[in-house]
Amino acid sequence: MYLADNKKQLKDFAKAVAVPVGLTDNTKWPVRSGSVIFPVRNIFVRDFVNHVEASGIIGKPQEWKKAFDGPTQLWRMSHHLVNGLLDVNTDKRTIAKRILMLLEGISALCNDNYFETVGTHRIMTEEDVHALLSVTQITEKKHVRKFLHLSGLLWAYSETNFFVAHELTCEYHGAYPLPSGGYAVVRDFKNLKPSQLWENRNFNGLPAYIRVVTFHDNTLDIKFDVYNNLFDDEGTMTQSLIGGYAFADKQLLSEKDIMELTGLLADKITRFTEEVNNTSRGAIARKYMEIFWYRKKSLTDYMGIGWKPDANLYTVLENGLATGPPKKATEPKSTVMKNLVEQLAIDFDFSEYTD
Repeated sequence: MYLADNKKQLKDFAKAVAVPVGLTDNTKWPVRSGSVIFPVRNIFVRDFVNHVEASGIIGKPQEWKKAFDGPTQLWRMSHHLVNGLLDVNTDKRTIAKRILMLLEGISALCNDNYFETVGTHRIMTEEDVHALLSVTQITEKKHVRKFLHLSGLLWAYSETNFFVAHELTCEYHGAYPLPSGGYAVVRDFKNLKPSQLWENRNFNGLPAYIRVVTFHDNTLDIKFDVYNNLFDDEGTMTQSLIGGYAFADKQLLSEKDIMELTGLLADKITRFTEEVNNTSRGAIARKYMEIFWYRKKSLTDYMGIGWKPDANLYTVLENGLATGPPKKATEPKSTVMKNLVEQLAIDFDFSEYTD
């Protein structure tokens, strides 16, 4: 668990989550999740909290690691957790406790690394990082950028399956310092064939898991926020690239394999995007609800129970969408003009509600 006291944890959580929430794009594909998930968001949060408490993982770091795939899975649910509790006017001390519960899991999944607002995202052990160097790299300049192209396609492909729930597929981490003075950046892509979520999609030919590793000289200058968004303001990811390799289901990919996989992904992206673009808003809302429940599938698998939302929730969703979101009275916490990130850091700060 974090060494910081509860108040500091909550203050730092508010600062950290304010960055990705405040800097997010105004337009999302295929639709902003908050505009369609609001009728059932509080139910999702209730189920998630109940499952965590019933699972027996609280206070057991190794069990958190069995129940969740990585810290991003919890981080990207964090503002939904807070907003879902606020939807039903939950006592603010209870909200503070729920955030601390989430931070316990994040700490376990980060190997006790304290999170930063914007910084590194290092989740591998020193031994794991050393092992990265034991694999033969591709270093020819005309080929090394293919690793970045493949990673970009995999990110886009993940959106066709999970919309903005990137954590269900993508975990970028690093930059890991190497003995040479350079860095390694690792991109893990899992859950690439979610046939339980999209029963009619053709996932033939795709691996279930892909890892892309790139190596960079000491000019690499990237940062991550806690939602796993990568910042490369000076374009150093490409400029510093000196080598890399990729695995698909533990098989090392050749240059030919990478080209074939790139073509296959491009085809799937085109087909799946067209499918979603031709889907009604109501059907997209229902799929979004299913994606939200799928977000905790690793936890329900750990517990040995089903992940799918109850059948009655589709009616709750549709009735809520027809009525529209409830209007809330807003109470500004400060009369000083602030930018959105600063204001969100205030809004998500529940530190005064803990001992």
